[in-house]
Amino acid sequence: MKIVCGTDAKRFENASSCIAFEYQTGEPDINLARIEITGRYPLEGSAINKAVSELVYVQEGEGNVTVNNETIPLKKGDVVLIEKGERVWWDGRLVLIIACTPAWNPEQYEVEG
Repeated sequence: MKIVCGTDAKRFENASSCIAFEYQTGEPDINLARIEITGRYPLEGSAINKAVSELVYVQEGEGNVTVNNETIPLKKGDVVLIEKGERVWWDGRLVLIIACTPAWNPEQYEVEG
């Protein structure tokens, strides 16, 4: 068993509209993040995760996710599976809990503007 305390989460500001708290367990197969979206992220274009599938739970708020040019409205309690290689952008006021498998790292991720 491994535990990551909330005070040990690593904070990242991906953009003015996206703050992430990553809970690093050291496991290469899975990790978890809490993401706060306040507007559009990325600010332009789409984000692509080349190696990671993301299971996203909407903990709070409402907004939209656009995956491969299909826009889906989201609200508290919804779950979205984003598969590796899909082009994604978020818009709204959302708090997301995201489990990534394999574990997310910046080298797998890019933003296309």
